[in-house]
Amino acid sequence: MPDKQLPDMTPGAGPETTPRTMPEAPAQQPSADPWRVLIDTSVLAPEPLWLWTLALTDGIPDGLRPHLGVSRGVLHELRHALRRIDPQFTRAQADRAARLRTDSLTRIDDAPAAPPLHQPTGQPAHPSLHQPPRSHVLDPDDAHLDAAALAWGADLLVTDDVHAFAPIPTEQRGYSLLTADEFLCTLVDTHTLSVAEALPRYQHRLTRVLEETSVAASAGSPSHRLRRSRAHRFARRVVRAQRAAGDAAVSPRRAAG
Repeated sequence: MPDKQLPDMTPGAGPETTPRTMPEAPAQQPSADPWRVLIDTSVLAPEPLWLWTLALTDGIPDGLRPHLGVSRGVLHELRHALRRIDPQFTRAQADRAARLRTDSLTRIDDAPAAPPLHQPTGQPAHPSLHQPPRSHVLDPDDAHLDAAALAWGADLLVTDDVHAFAPIPTEQRGYSLLTADEFLCTLVDTHTLSVAEALPRYQHRLTRVLEETSVAASAGSPSHRLRRSRAHRFARRVVRAQRAAGDAAVSPRRAAG
């Protein structure tokens, strides 16, 4: 397997309100295998983070498009997380919303395991999900993510609960650790994606999800919903893309006038 150069995503120290330094985008060569990306509940449940991830990866060629995985532990958490975000969800709506999310990803328990890119020293290649948490896992409730990431051979774990993991080098952890905001920005930078082109794909997916779950759209613009989901940096990119699209639409009318 060709090496995939990934960022050393050591979680930043300090309280959760302190912004983490944006990592350099990993250099993925055309011959490299696509990343394996494990998506946590904290990223899959909020509609903007989930649908923007899909809208961006839709614009990546098949040979480089990341494999987005969901673990059994996330499946168990997802319905409760959805109803916590929107208490007005009925059980049927939460079930449907959860199914749409999991059907859009690879259920990694059904996928063949592969050795991780960075094998931690002294750790089994495919640890059991029932083993005691490794020492860098600060929140035992998130130990299933660490075990699943190693078992699947994930290159990246995308979670907004980064403070559940101690700041250790990527080589020791066995995979890179990114917030949803960092991951969305990294996708754009690594694959030279157009946020303006991804916006209609996001809106199309959102319309379908709202129709299939029979729920009303959340208040606010796409960038506002991203900010509510703590994706502030990527939200600014969406705002710039919308402004650029608006300017481009106005220019021909001015020329014609």
